[in-house]
Amino acid sequence: LIFTVAAAGVAMHKPSASLADALLCPPPKFGQVEPSVFRAAFPRSESLAHLRLLGLRTALNLSRELPAQDVLAWFEAQGVRVAHLGIAVWTHPSVAPISAELVNAALSAVLDREQHPLLLLSASGTHEVGTIVGCLRRLQQWSLSGAIDEYRSFAAPTPRLSCEQFIETWDPDLAPPPRAHPPPWFESQHALLESDAEAWRRMPCCDAEEAARLREYFRVSGALCSPGVATTLVAEDAVAD
Repeated sequence: LIFTVAAAGVAMHKPSASLADALLCPPPKFGQVEPSVFRAAFPRSESLAHLRLLGLRTALNLSRELPAQDVLAWFEAQGVRVAHLGIAVWTHPSVAPISAELVNAALSAVLDREQHPLLLLSASGTHEVGTIVGCLRRLQQWSLSGAIDEYRSFAAPTPRLSCEQFIETWDPDLAPPPRAHPPPWFESQHALLESDAEAWRRMPCCDAEEAARLREYFRVSGALCSPGVATTLVAEDAVAD
């Protein structure tokens, strides 16, 4: 708000409706994944002023569809490189919308700070984007329950079991190695994980059963597990059939 003081009193002037709308209209399903990495559904024309504030360098379209022509023209005018990964990996009608090729191509860009600031896009901003982010969380060694909970927070009220299963079964060991210039947040998180692993190795020895129980606890209920998520461990010999 802008205030001006006049002889007769104080007058308050509000910004114009068009200015307020332009500054406060992010794309649907917009969010920040990590510093300089964002996510959203296909933006509309009224969201472009908000995207300008991000100073984007790269936009990854994970869908088999294209954003509106005016949006593509705006990206080009702003010097934003748009990579249509969803179309590039769709080599046959039987290919699933979400595949290991799509995940690896997207993560390769996400882990290259020279492509930041970066925007992950899909038509709904939910399933393709959510699965890529879920795989990134697995790579960051989030607990599985925390990664799934984040996916559901954007996918509600229609989360897809297929996306959740992909996040669960995706193997982080198959992820592309970070580029020569990984983002600072990835480097710092990796250093913290290495520190935790070293502390784990220095812990007093325990028997094999206890070690297995601790590993499973940190896998499904680690510090990044969302509040309210509960898991139960069942011993193999307790299963009757």
